[in-house]
Amino acid sequence: MLDITKMLHQIIDLELQIDQEKELMIGPETRKQTIFVDLDLALSDMAEAAGWYKVVVPEQIDKEKLLATYVRSLALILLFSAKMQWTHLVVLDEENWQRITTAKKSTKLTDLNKSYLAIKHFLSNAYFNHQQESYRHAWHLLLKVGIVDWQLPPAQIATAYQQMIAEYGK
Repeated sequence: MLDITKMLHQIIDLELQIDQEKELMIGPETRKQTIFVDLDLALSDMAEAAGWYKVVVPEQIDKEKLLATYVRSLALILLFSAKMQWTHLVVLDEENWQRITTAKKSTKLTDLNKSYLAIKHFLSNAYFNHQQESYRHAWHLLLKVGIVDWQLPPAQIATAYQQMIAEYGK
């Protein structure tokens, strides 16, 4: 199981460190917008790395790039929860963790497309309409896509996350 609380605190601390170093002075609403845009781009990078939708010019999946973009998306979705004051939504009990990690793997193009589009839809609804339940659905679906569909082991995700935090925190 991922230590979500630790991951959340680390990304919040990293953001504060970067803000102080760069002396960023932007308001809370602009901060939310900036994180939302960065999250949207990270999700696109993640889909690009996964490449399931590339039917015209298929490529081999670069697992390292996929892991890196997935971890970046996780960090940003966690940071988004903090900015929206929804950190209670990222906490997973054992039952929810089991439900997510034992879900049926999506292998069909239509199901993979729907998962990606649903994450984006739920996040947009969370941002524009302040729908906490939509955020929770996006969060759970993002975890499921990485762990179940792309079979990224939680231990590998945690290690890559720690490396990303250390790298950006230099």
